Amino acid sequence: MKKLLSMTILLVFITTSAMAQTTSYKLKNGLTIILNEDHQQPSIYGCVVTKSGSKDDPSDATGLAHYLEHVLFKGTNEIGTTDWEQEKVHYDKIIALYDELQNATEEDIERIQKEINEESLLAGKFTVANEFSNIIQSIGGTGVNAGTGFDMTQFFNNFPAGQLEAWLEIYSHRFEHPVFRGFQAELETVYEEKNMYSDSPFSVLSEEFNNAYYGEKNPYGRPIIGFSEHLKKPSLSKLINQYEKFYVPGNMGLILSGDFNSEEAKVLIENTFGKWEANTLPVREPITKTSLKGNQKVKIKVTPIPVAMWGFPAVESGNKDEITLDIMCRLLSNSEQTGILDKYVIDGDIQNINVGLDSKINDGLIQILSVPIFDYNQLNFTPLSAVEKMIFKGIEELKSGTFEEWTLSAIQNKMCTEYELAKESGNSTGRILASIFASNQTIEDFKEYPTKVQSITKDDILKAAKTYLTDNYLTLFSSRGKAEKDKIEKPEIKPIEPSKGQVSDYSKRIAKITPNEKTPQYIDLKKDIIKETIAEKVNLFYNQNSKNNVFSLTLRYGVGNLEIPTLDLATSLMNKAGIMAMFTPHELKKEFAKISCSYHFSNNENYTYVTLTGQEENLAQACQLLSRTYILPALDDKQMDQLLGSIIGSRRMEKDEKDSQSDALDNYLSYHDNSPELTRLSNEDLKALTRSTLTADFIKATQYETSIHYVGKKPFNEVKETLLANLAIPSGLKESDSPKLIEGFNYSENTIYFLNNSDARQSDVHLVLLGENFSLDQQPIVNAFNQYFGGGFNGIVLQELRELRSFAYTAQASYSTPDIINKPAHLTGFIGVQADKTADAVTEFIKLIRELPEKPERIENIRSFLVQATLSTKPSFRYLSQNVEEWQRLGYKEDPSISKIEAYSNITFDDILDFYKNNIQNKPIAIAIVGNKKLVDIKKLEEIAKIKYLTPTKIFKD
Repeated sequence: MKKLLSMTILLVFITTSAMAQTTSYKLKNGLTIILNEDHQQPSIYGCVVTKSGSKDDPSDATGLAHYLEHVLFKGTNEIGTTDWEQEKVHYDKIIALYDELQNATEEDIERIQKEINEESLLAGKFTVANEFSNIIQSIGGTGVNAGTGFDMTQFFNNFPAGQLEAWLEIYSHRFEHPVFRGFQAELETVYEEKNMYSDSPFSVLSEEFNNAYYGEKNPYGRPIIGFSEHLKKPSLSKLINQYEKFYVPGNMGLILSGDFNSEEAKVLIENTFGKWEANTLPVREPITKTSLKGNQKVKIKVTPIPVAMWGFPAVESGNKDEITLDIMCRLLSNSEQTGILDKYVIDGDIQNINVGLDSKINDGLIQILSVPIFDYNQLNFTPLSAVEKMIFKGIEELKSGTFEEWTLSAIQNKMCTEYELAKESGNSTGRILASIFASNQTIEDFKEYPTKVQSITKDDILKAAKTYLTDNYLTLFSSRGKAEKDKIEKPEIKPIEPSKGQVSDYSKRIAKITPNEKTPQYIDLKKDIIKETIAEKVNLFYNQNSKNNVFSLTLRYGVGNLEIPTLDLATSLMNKAGIMAMFTPHELKKEFAKISCSYHFSNNENYTYVTLTGQEENLAQACQLLSRTYILPALDDKQMDQLLGSIIGSRRMEKDEKDSQSDALDNYLSYHDNSPELTRLSNEDLKALTRSTLTADFIKATQYETSIHYVGKKPFNEVKETLLANLAIPSGLKESDSPKLIEGFNYSENTIYFLNNSDARQSDVHLVLLGENFSLDQQPIVNAFNQYFGGGFNGIVLQELRELRSFAYTAQASYSTPDIINKPAHLTGFIGVQADKTADAVTEFIKLIRELPEKPERIENIRSFLVQATLSTKPSFRYLSQNVEEWQRLGYKEDPSISKIEAYSNITFDDILDFYKNNIQNKPIAIAIVGNKKLVDIKKLEEIAKIKYLTPTKIFKD
């Protein structure tokens, strides 16, 4: 489950027209209901949120809110049990034993943990593993997840519009009668999560910054996941008390966003969530807002590169100055790079800058993060003190008001454009409505958001800058180094075996709820978009925008870095280009901002992209600017040096950093000498590059067969004329032979590669198995197999490796199909596991592949899920034409959903088994491990296959 960042204002993306469909009210029990009715969405996003997060953890039991999030997936007195009365006997004993563990001596801890394990095994005889997720899957639910932040915890997923009644019944019951079973196994999963974050230097940096700014006594200064000493001795009774205190209707909200009728939904909500009993609202100890005196300096060594951070006391969520401060931060740095500090990045003086407002319910700060330039000739970074001087020079420039008036207007317009864009997604709207509720703001307040944004004046900004960007702030410098790690070791326990092949009576009742069937809405590949060849080897794809006035234009050139190896560098440099004899790079960013437009260059292995987004009234002017940018790009040596320094500097660290090692080893596992880390340009080759060669390589990419995708309100013919008149389209384009595939390595026997990292707590384990050649008619059975084997919480992999054996926080597998038919597919897998459990995890993972557990009772659930999820999922109108182009390239003559649904309806469990036996079961498995060799049972690994030890020089090219 994803850990949420602290909830700031983010952006309120709901337009006035969308807000007219949005209502909010309270049930008699105090539960807040927020409904966003939008019939242009293909499904419904449902979320239950509570105004409680890690800030409410007791100081002697941190991590409880996060634990609570995990165990609220374990079911109720009816979900996840075959006999609650018998299970409860052991459940009550487990609660008592965890209380005993709180004050146990070292010699008693092992005995108590053993007793907990024994009672958990007995309770497991009456449990149905992951039944909550299975039930959600049975109604076509997707994206089942949850997140814990400082101020809120939320639980959510998407589901078909016709299943609203069933979803409301399931979620209301989930929180009305929860049972926190499987606590022992979930604790181990949280241990893995804690160790995983500890292996990530930038997660450590974030925790260190919060601790330095807020202090450990302030709950915002503690890690959301909790302190190690508290994780080692958790209390189930304290967790239950926490639930009873904070999960009360008056402190909770229900958010629905998508395709439903509000009046019908209100009746269903009253019949489900309305049955909850009202309860006393929680009373909290007040949190003292952070106050700093002077410049408080902290120096640490926890990151692979130097990083500087600053924190200025700011405002809490909902404060009258919140929007002003958001705009002020964007004037310093923003995504369009028009800010005062962004000039240092574009000019090549600083590698990276990020400025943002981090508002919480009881506190807030303005946070600035910066990374210095790496001088690849001197082989060192710019001193952080030099970066600091530039940052504060920029702050003084803001405070003095020397910025141009139009920059404020441009940022306000950009915020309103973003505001327009998010209502296009029911999910993003739902997530923001959840944050609105959690931050104690009202729907009415946010209806006025555009007006509030546009009302901010330059005087308001100057007043805010002088009020909040004062001499009282925190400075944190992190030099290169590694944080000390407080390892949490999992106890030796037996895995809990739940009852097999059974479902609860509750699950059977849900199956009897008749869904509100809706007529399937399929994409007509010929009618729903317009396609026309507007020049030789140039196809224009057009889709109508019925939502707003924001256009999007994507140019896709038929060549990528497999054909032109320097395109990654070229597109990076193009994002910092100006226009010869017209605009410097920073001036060009501002020219686009003046007309409320933004652009971006990117590429992948097979294609090169140019994207342009903005207000449609400025399309012609934006196309003219864009064309001049890639015809006459203006670049300088400092930008080139910055780019090369970033790459060469990161290469100096990658051989020691676990995440980089893991990614490179995974690529080596699949491709060997064709791995991207081995086929990339050497450092010497990089140094030999020039601005002109990279510019020429980008221009070369624009001379390939081109697809133009446009989404907007203007009619097709007007768009075509505008593009032909204002967009540079070269003639004599080369034919594209993309997509191409990197040739995978074919193993003849089981193989293990091991890369030693003595600092790693966790082992990263990658697996790959080369399958058979793929054909389109296989896609439905591939999807069915993936749902059975690797389908999230319901899949065999997560069920066996995480839920049953608690090996990992993350465990996944997928049979991946290639972009070209009649080319080999492959099974890939990953598990992050505590080092001393590595060999056991690998053994069990391979066993799952070699001896697939057979659970034929799941097939009806899988069929139902695949059909309903397919019917309720369709591409966003922003990307519809790109999807259609890809479908047609693969050979589809109609919406792929049509043939898939027909196939899903007839799939049997034997079909899944046959596919598995023919494509996976007996093929060689290759495994790659990054871990601490001293902690791994090497002898047990050698029983699986011969181990080949690799060094970083084997998988990285200098």
